[in-house]
Amino acid sequence: MNVLFVSPEVNPLVRTGGLGDVVGSLPLALKKLGVDVRVICPLHRACKVIQSQALKKKIKVKIGERSITASIRETRLGQSDVPAYLIDLPELFDRDGIYSDENGDFKDNPQRAFALCQAALQLENITDWHPEIIHAHDWMAAPVCAYTNDKKLKLGQKTKVRSILTIHNLQHQGVFSYDDFLSSNLLPANWSMDGFEKDGLTNLLKGGIQNADKITTVSPTYAAEIRTPEYGCGLEASLQYRGADLIGILNGIDQNEWNPQKDKALPHPISPSRPKAGKQACKLALLNEFNLQPNIETPLFGVVSRLYEQKGLDLLIDILPQLMAETHASFVLLGSGDPNEELAIRELSKSFPQRIGSFIGFDDGLARRIFAGSDFFIMPSRFEPCGLAQQYAMRYGSLPICRRTGGLADTIKPFARGEKNSNGFLFNDPSAKSLWTATKEALEVFANKRKFTGMRKNALSKKCDWEQAAEYYLQTYHWALDLD
Repeated sequence: MNVLFVSPEVNPLVRTGGLGDVVGSLPLALKKLGVDVRVICPLHRACKVIQSQALKKKIKVKIGERSITASIRETRLGQSDVPAYLIDLPELFDRDGIYSDENGDFKDNPQRAFALCQAALQLENITDWHPEIIHAHDWMAAPVCAYTNDKKLKLGQKTKVRSILTIHNLQHQGVFSYDDFLSSNLLPANWSMDGFEKDGLTNLLKGGIQNADKITTVSPTYAAEIRTPEYGCGLEASLQYRGADLIGILNGIDQNEWNPQKDKALPHPISPSRPKAGKQACKLALLNEFNLQPNIETPLFGVVSRLYEQKGLDLLIDILPQLMAETHASFVLLGSGDPNEELAIRELSKSFPQRIGSFIGFDDGLARRIFAGSDFFIMPSRFEPCGLAQQYAMRYGSLPICRRTGGLADTIKPFARGEKNSNGFLFNDPSAKSLWTATKEALEVFANKRKFTGMRKNALSKKCDWEQAAEYYLQTYHWALDLD
């Protein structure tokens, strides 16, 4: 089976977050199942390409009345043998950012999306490889599903090519003007309530949802949530309509990249079977790194997160004074985002300099040391399509404290009296009160060393690789190809 991934980013070539990680990892797992999978994405200025070769033939993308020539460069995903094709079109992609720069989102983002999608479909014209499945990822690649259907209509021939759309975060939809839709050169019928039109505007993700043969999202719980007004971000009607074709497949993580026994960012390796020495060494080093009181006998809570409303860090900020007043716990945070939340964290660090440490910004090595050194990892998201951080935390022996939503609900076996397989804590309401109740539960478990040790071993032993997800995706591809 031939599968082409279409995405604006792919790790390790270029990434801004979880989308790039998924598109960089899932193809490797599919390859092991015998799938001939390849990836196409723009050649951004930030792309880390060691070696690439330009294909002999060029392509043309049509944006409005303009025809723009682009080259395609071929490389590999990291050290793998998975081919990656980079769209060399400097006019649209040679910029400081992927979606935006210091001045905000690029105004021609819809045209950049259309160029990506048109280039993906032209790949077979300049190679001897023909995809059976076009797998689009998020709003910028979503229009390729409509271009695929248009191509079938224009050719007037029956074809087995099918399109899959994966929604990584429904909040990001790619909403633009009607004039932007006109620049796509999609068939006029695509501008309708059954296509790209939403409230008089062009909605790229909606167009993908309406046109894809099958739709996936990144956890079973999120697949159910996004059909409701609370989580549907205005697209719940479309997702309800396509409900029979919508499936949630839980993301995995790259367990080679996230390996606490071999991670060079850690001061001491952590063995899943005998984690105590490694965890204690990492905890003490982390406390020293933040200049906090070096007491490994008191609980240490950690956070690695962007600071904005979705992530629910305002709930945590509300309970931190109480945590400091009523316990001997310490707390460390790595993140950036909302200026008000950044300021609140800085002020709390000043108020409790021996017990609260913060680093405003991002540092991959420090993130890994927080996963390894903390006893508990707090993730109070208002919604979370899948979530990778809680999986990294468990992999490094930190018990997650999370809201029961999306992939958090699917990856964590919550603490309960008499439950032997617990590996974390869940709370229901997006409120400081509910978060505090879960935090107190965690503190009670920490005081019971036997229970805490057992839960930590459960977390460390949890299987969270890409193997099962890849099998589900392969089933979905077959499901799509079996359509009449």
